[in-house]
Amino acid sequence: MENKKMIVKAFSRIGIGYGAFIATTLLLQLGFGTVVGVLQIFGIKIPLGNWYVFFSSLANYVVGGAISYLIIRDMPVAQRANSERASGKMLLAGFLICISALYLGNLIGLALMKVISVLQGRPMINPVEEILNGLSGWAIFAVMVVMAPVFEEILFRKILIDRIRLYGDKAAILVSAFIFGLSHGNFYQFFYAFFLGIVFAYIYIRTGRLRYTILFHMAINFIGSIVGLKVQEVPWLIAFYSLIMLMAVAAGIVVFFQNRKNLIFQSGPYETWGKGSVRILFLNFGMIFFFLISTVTFVLSQISR
Repeated sequence: MENKKMIVKAFSRIGIGYGAFIATTLLLQLGFGTVVGVLQIFGIKIPLGNWYVFFSSLANYVVGGAISYLIIRDMPVAQRANSERASGKMLLAGFLICISALYLGNLIGLALMKVISVLQGRPMINPVEEILNGLSGWAIFAVMVVMAPVFEEILFRKILIDRIRLYGDKAAILVSAFIFGLSHGNFYQFFYAFFLGIVFAYIYIRTGRLRYTILFHMAINFIGSIVGLKVQEVPWLIAFYSLIMLMAVAAGIVVFFQNRKNLIFQSGPYETWGKGSVRILFLNFGMIFFFLISTVTFVLSQISR
């Protein structure tokens, strides 16, 4: 019973920490918007383009990430178990599974938003596409391909997983992926971010090296942003790109099912998996706070546009 209370308290603190991250980013966006609006009143126009997105994104990660880290930093960190050295075969398999996770998760998100669009009788706006269409190549590369993967892997893999592996690999993977998915703030990204979060978490836990997930994250974002946009500019490349992606998705699915029985999950000192684990992991004050803050971002991602 004492261990159960301790575990619930730990995950509640995690929820508060990452809820604070989302709340901070919302407040920063509100602050930036207010400043821009006030300056426009005095005839000073701030272009909401490349540099604005770059510095506002950097502020979100640095300030929000710092607040989240300060809340959970003194939580006990799991001692790293024996790690595997990633072979070329393992990295290739992991990358193909990442492509599958990206593609299938994106399909689910698009299908869900299509249903919501029909039910509401109005088109849903993909906030990611809206942002990308307003940025130049260097800004997309700097924010999406470099900044986001580095900060997000530190925040959602290194800092988070190191503090929840005490409760078992399965709990660490599920919770970190769920928080990662919801932190994207919209259904267009939630599903593929959640699936990718599972893959990234497993790779990090098995290898103990953040550089692999950072590189995978960079590659996925590069394919989804810069490559995707450039392909649309050349009609004949669209079919070729689609074919390559479908082949990679199919290969990733095959690789996953071939290797699913070889997946290794270690138990933690305070193993939290099985009957009642969902209630312990998610139905506590901090995680409920995180869910509520996340809901606000999901709503704002549509009504604010």
